[in-house]
Amino acid sequence: MSSAWSVLAAGHSNPRGQGDLATRQWRWLKNCLARNRDTEFGRRHLFAHVDSIDTYRKQVPLQAYEDCAADISCMAQGQADILFAGQPLAFERTGGSSGGSKLIPYSEYSLADFRAALLPWLGDLVTRYGIDSGCAYWAISPAMRQPEQTGGGCPIGLADGAYLGEHRLQAFAEVSCVPHQVGNIETVSDWELATLYWLVRRRDLALISVWSPTFFLRLLDGLDRRGDELAALLANGGTLAAQALPADSTALQRLSACHRSGNAGQLWPALKLISCWTDAASRPYADELQARLPGVPMQGKGLLATEGVTTVPDREDRPLLAADSGFYEFLDDDGKPHDARDLQAGDCYEVVMTTAGGLYRYRSGDRVRCKGFSGAVPVLAFIGRSGLVSDLVGEKLTEAFVTQCLQMLPGFRMLVPVGGDNRHYALVMDHRYRDQADKLLPAVESELMSNPQYAYARKLGQLGKLTLRLVDDPLGRYLQHAAGQQRLGDIKIPALCPPNAALQQQMAGAG
Repeated sequence: MSSAWSVLAAGHSNPRGQGDLATRQWRWLKNCLARNRDTEFGRRHLFAHVDSIDTYRKQVPLQAYEDCAADISCMAQGQADILFAGQPLAFERTGGSSGGSKLIPYSEYSLADFRAALLPWLGDLVTRYGIDSGCAYWAISPAMRQPEQTGGGCPIGLADGAYLGEHRLQAFAEVSCVPHQVGNIETVSDWELATLYWLVRRRDLALISVWSPTFFLRLLDGLDRRGDELAALLANGGTLAAQALPADSTALQRLSACHRSGNAGQLWPALKLISCWTDAASRPYADELQARLPGVPMQGKGLLATEGVTTVPDREDRPLLAADSGFYEFLDDDGKPHDARDLQAGDCYEVVMTTAGGLYRYRSGDRVRCKGFSGAVPVLAFIGRSGLVSDLVGEKLTEAFVTQCLQMLPGFRMLVPVGGDNRHYALVMDHRYRDQADKLLPAVESELMSNPQYAYARKLGQLGKLTLRLVDDPLGRYLQHAAGQQRLGDIKIPALCPPNAALQQQMAGAG
């Protein structure tokens, strides 16, 4: 095993994971509250007097982002000891599926909690899949926004490698097939061509680790869309975004063979694993990615958000609660909170997290289904966002429900509410799937009718019948819209279009 891969494999075990689940969760919460008892939030909610989880729930109400936005704003202006002791190391922006941009603060303890979850996963991945040489592709997004600071001078934005800690950053960089400088390229077009250039040159690519499978699908599409430009760059070399790129005749031959066969997988014969989101609305894109790189194992990413980690894959690739990276509660459909040990297999819940980054009893909006337990720790599959709901006439369609209704469809698929005099829903799909779309449209309508409110609205004529919109490159349209709010690699494609008039018009208004 190369020295760099050995360093990344070294995080194989989590020293925190001692004791039963209830003990681990209470220990994490007690330590967090003790550290922050003298903060503005801690004094306001009497952290010094919390002696049990029940007391914590009584003294700290459930919170949405809006409830802590004023405190985060004070921290961004440079005030210390507001939500956690001291000042933030950095902030990050997150877009979410249904709201605008939000600032999330990071402390040294919250980054340590990320590492407590991610390093054992990475170490297990490297060891179990035999990744001991070659290189990796870590999702490096283009620098579509200028470097930012808050009013108090705190940086906004963290590199992906920062979550691994300083000790592993050098190893992370050494095994990366795409130089980190590519992340400084500001235009998507130049970033895409540079990324493709480095990917095609590395025959020894062993690991693809991205968040959304759509991120790598767009790069695979780019092999065709940018084929002539890429071939010219490999043949002659050149300068792209002030970066000198030498010619590579061997890579050019491999690219030509790939174009002749239509098999992108032959570019990377050493590829051992694809790691990406595979649950909920990401499922069809993960299936497409696996079909385009046949024979390569795929591991589903855990549920990890800007706010904190909820699950990471275990040694059987099951999404296991990251029990040592936060305190977790789970709201049932009646709004009652449950501890992690009390979940029922088959039931669905909204995740509520308390993090060392100053989010207390924070409603994440992520919905999960408990698929059982590994020992005492729950296995939790992501099923969609609880805050993403469409309600034209009282039908209240949720993203989790719509994801189920559309699961039979190939390729890009999104349900878009259409207002006006003829209220109805439009199913947006890629025009390449015209035949399948026409055949499956009645089945999708039938699935939607299993929602009693939708069926009632259709019967009364409040909603018109489901229509079909076939669009050229719908994935590109959505990514272009969302890229201004999030890093390109972090964008999830929802099954239900978010409540954004401009986006809905762009998707459903295009024929």
